[in-house]
Amino acid sequence: MLSTLVARRFVTPLILAATLVAGACSDDPTEPDDEPEVQTLTLTVGSSTITIDKTTGAASGNLVVPAGTSTVAAQWKRADGSLETLITSAEFDLKITPATPANLTWTPNGAFAGTLVTTGLASNATTNASVALFHKEEQHEDFGPYNFTVRVQ
Repeated sequence: MLSTLVARRFVTPLILAATLVAGACSDDPTEPDDEPEVQTLTLTVGSSTITIDKTTGAASGNLVVPAGTSTVAAQWKRADGSLETLITSAEFDLKITPATPANLTWTPNGAFAGTLVTTGLASNATTNASVALFHKEEQHEDFGPYNFTVRVQ
């Protein structure tokens, strides 16, 4: 009789707890997608390159562009300096937002490039813009926005 009482008081709650724990584990094979771990962005136009580090948010200098149309290339890097391979044009866009759209326009071409066009800016004139890595599906920035300066050659 004592063993039956012990079984009811102690073993039954243990079995119930084990069932709850096992039921809490998911059999769903769909894991959440990994998010990119971008530490720096490097923007290049011709021989002009700037780097923006997410720790400071500051650009390493001015992005120097020729008057008119320029192709911008981007490299998204991890903290160890390696390229972030989770960034693809299918899921992300390089997003540059000019502070003064009358002087600077941006047309993206995926996560790694696009076209900047300067209008009405004399040699050595500057204008500002912000840059971000835009996650298209989730509709948010995964890096930035960070400000930088564009200087016309």
